[in-house]
Amino acid sequence: MKKLIIISSFIFYAFVISSCSKENSDDGKAYYKFVANDFNFIINYNYVNDQIIIYENQFGEQLHFKVISNILKKTSKYSGSGFVGSYSSLDYYYDNKTIRLFIIENGEIYNSNQIIYNFSKSQNIFKNALDFPLWNESSSSFFDEIDTPFDVSLFEYNSSNKLQLNVNGHTFEKVVEINSNNNSLLNIVNGSILNRNINKIWYDFEFGIVQFKDINGKIWKVKYPQ
Repeated sequence: MKKLIIISSFIFYAFVISSCSKENSDDGKAYYKFVANDFNFIINYNYVNDQIIIYENQFGEQLHFKVISNILKKTSKYSGSGFVGSYSSLDYYYDNKTIRLFIIENGEIYNSNQIIYNFSKSQNIFKNALDFPLWNESSSSFFDEIDTPFDVSLFEYNSSNKLQLNVNGHTFEKVVEINSNNNSLLNIVNGSILNRNINKIWYDFEFGIVQFKDINGKIWKVKYPQ
């Protein structure tokens, strides 16, 4: 039921917030591009590979998010199995932006340990989501590629009223509060070290996560990079 609601909502948003962005590439295949309105919902902070983003709580404890990649690209979508002896065919192209980080204190850079900000325009439907390895709810959902899963779908917050929030002296203008409404601890994923106990996230549409809270009341706030 949850996946059906997500799919239905994506279709709705195709008509509500996405203007026509389809054009043909040089090979005649459809190419679905981000349009000006889409960039209102895409992080514009320029994360740089190997950059460290620090989050600190009220007790002086810190977590360090290290940037793995920040890629905006034209992506190819194929149909067919692609196995040897079988076939795959190019269906269309679409714009995709993916930002990946990992929490140094949480162990190795497994896919399941990564923070993933994902933005996609496949089939002319704008989609945005967040995967956060400390979130105390888990989802096996993904948009287009299996290696970009998400725990939190952001599309429902695109039209929400945005808050202005001052965090450690820096003011963020487009913030929403995301709650899991769950006070339980989630089982740790293999290869992880830290508890999956975060149940509230403050997300800024221009920067990403600006602070988060665990089930015990600890609040980590970003130290905005200078």
